[in-house]
Amino acid sequence: MAHLKKNTRGAVPGLAVHFERKTDHHTNKEIDVTKTYLNQDLISDGSDMLSRFNDRLNDVYCMKRDDVKALATWIVTLPEDLSKAPYEQQSAFFEATKQFLDDRYGQENAVAAVVHYDETTPHLHYAFVPVVFDAKKERYKVSAKEVLTRHDLQTFHDDLNQNLKAVLPFYEQGILNHKTLPFENVTEIKKYNNQFKALKEELANVEENISAKKALLKVTNQALTEVDLAEKQIDDFKQALSKNLFGKTVLKPDDLDRFKSLLANMKKATLQSQRDAADSNQALLKTKSQLAEVQADYRQLKDRHQALQQRVREKQQMDYAMRDMLKNDYGVEKIPHSDVEARYVLYRLDHEQLTKGIEQVKALINRIIELTRDLFKGPSL
Repeated sequence: MAHLKKNTRGAVPGLAVHFERKTDHHTNKEIDVTKTYLNQDLISDGSDMLSRFNDRLNDVYCMKRDDVKALATWIVTLPEDLSKAPYEQQSAFFEATKQFLDDRYGQENAVAAVVHYDETTPHLHYAFVPVVFDAKKERYKVSAKEVLTRHDLQTFHDDLNQNLKAVLPFYEQGILNHKTLPFENVTEIKKYNNQFKALKEELANVEENISAKKALLKVTNQALTEVDLAEKQIDDFKQALSKNLFGKTVLKPDDLDRFKSLLANMKKATLQSQRDAADSNQALLKTKSQLAEVQADYRQLKDRHQALQQRVREKQQMDYAMRDMLKNDYGVEKIPHSDVEARYVLYRLDHEQLTKGIEQVKALINRIIELTRDLFKGPSL
């Protein structure tokens, strides 16, 4: 992508600061200072852009007017198909582009050729003084109008394409790929890219909204079809009307019958559409109600499940504790599960003050005592 801009002398110092990164306080927030070392200055003569500009103006004639376009700048952006190419190929692309510009506008007129790799997309800033020979006065003069003619601009991109394809074996796609855009600078290019991205997102949202509306309209598709048919019949009816010699419309009895029939059909279609809409709304309300009930049941089941899991964990812990106690205190290695449960009930009785089933608990406790006494002949509990 390439773009030209014509600048006055007053704009040159600011351009030089941006091109040559002469400040750490950049207005462009997309500049990554950690990549600035990758930037290339393709004119390495020991001077800077501003001194080259002033030196060239001293060699040629330039009118002393503030509005004179004394500097022209081309911005050439790296093509998309080279965005992932090796650094060497990207550098070769910009060097070949610089050579093309030197040949086209005169190397002696070039005052800057800087490649920026520290922004979103690598690009070349090429600045030159538009100089032409004045045959009448036999001198060189500054004239952007005569150098940058309509023909020059119309042929520029194609000439650059052909030149790059001839000198770069890896270059195939083309500098523009039919994407020429009327931008003034890199900031506008980035602004366009952001706007384009936002529009794509908005388009996706619109398409999604359209799809949802189509699904809703499908519910009343039959009624809409009948309405469309009735409208067509009315149009046909209007065209069938005739006029007499006095310019008045003539209606036949069967025409009136047909018209009444059409009105009845449209009324029927309208009522059907209203009923369908009401049914759809009722179905939606019913579905929402059912969903609320399902959600409530789910919450109840979830709570019950969690409570059950907690009870299972407690019983497992207590089972282990009871068996461990009987083993360590009484040396009982094997005991029926019912006896373990009895011990668990006793524990709860002691710690939770249970009052139900006390007689049953006592019987189970006595059973444990007897079992222990029979096995070990030890003292009673």
